[in-house]
Amino acid sequence: MARPTLANWMAPEHTFWSFRHVRELIPTAQVDSAVTPRVLSRDIRSALGGIVVDFHQGPQTVVDFLSSTNTDSFTVVQGENLVFEWLAPGVVDVEPHLIFSVTKSVTGMLVGALVQEGLIDVEALVTDYVPQVSGSGFGDATVRNLLDMAVSYQFEEDYSPGPDIVAYRNSVGWYPAPLGAPDLHDFIASRKKEGEHGKSFRYLSPTTDLVGWVIEAASGLPYATALSKYIWSKIGTEAPAHMTVDRQGSPRAAGGLSVIPRDMARFGMMIRDGGMGVIDPEFLADVYENGSLEQWTTGDFKDVFPAGVYRSFCYRPGEDPDVIVGIGIHGQFLYVDRPRGVVVAKQSSWPVPDDVDMHLDSYRACRAVARALS
Repeated sequence: MARPTLANWMAPEHTFWSFRHVRELIPTAQVDSAVTPRVLSRDIRSALGGIVVDFHQGPQTVVDFLSSTNTDSFTVVQGENLVFEWLAPGVVDVEPHLIFSVTKSVTGMLVGALVQEGLIDVEALVTDYVPQVSGSGFGDATVRNLLDMAVSYQFEEDYSPGPDIVAYRNSVGWYPAPLGAPDLHDFIASRKKEGEHGKSFRYLSPTTDLVGWVIEAASGLPYATALSKYIWSKIGTEAPAHMTVDRQGSPRAAGGLSVIPRDMARFGMMIRDGGMGVIDPEFLADVYENGSLEQWTTGDFKDVFPAGVYRSFCYRPGEDPDVIVGIGIHGQFLYVDRPRGVVVAKQSSWPVPDDVDMHLDSYRACRAVARALS
């Protein structure tokens, strides 16, 4: 098979390789890791792989599900113990893997870290930090509106891919950009308002990229440097992460982060463990306790988690108390069950970007494993 290029790296036949080799395709900024990693003691419980789960196509063991659905890694932690670690043939556990929109949850937590530092007020207008968007659809939006995906502007999140996604990926450097194409910041600033902010959940990825812009403006640091300084180097990660950047160096804060499987789990452990002193406690408590049911039930994913809410780029499915998840296209999933002390990190290379039944199957697998460990 020919080596993937920038023009075809997301094609179905290339996803297995390219999602683990993003740095060879797209410019990235390094997020430095901790000096001393957080130790995960191995206490492998192989029986977890034999749990039978009712998936949308019928009952199947966890291992059979992972093997048959283009999963690349499945990492389970309870307490300080690594209790299950599954890797697809050909996958190495120290390879950074693109986590797509689970990156949004990382961006949300980075805002929480900057809140603790007194650098961001989530109730402030976005234009207090990024006046460059004052004439756009974001001109009267607050940072909180952005964090909850409750801003409304002209954009269609169509992974077919539709014309908006193509133009967007051109701007972030994920596709070859035609001559004269806008960079990411210019693309964001060109969005026009479409409805009232704060009313409905609208899943629009450029929203998170604007939060990345806010982070850089508020911290005075590049996104990757801020993420390292305030979170990644402080939570015991063992390997650098890598953020894709556009031709001006702006981060794809909505979906451009690559991390190794165990560090994805360690990030979830930080959320589980109350922020480990790096996230503002009130900000994290707000993620667990608040969020607008009205925004959710009138929004884009109301049928996915009927009792769910979305807060600071994190989903709360609503079936079990104090469970938070992050979801990314092509099968990325982070499951944080605070009462059971369980974190599950799933990295995948689905040939299709988005499938609600498959996302829910990932959720079912994570939930079944967590409940088995209770």
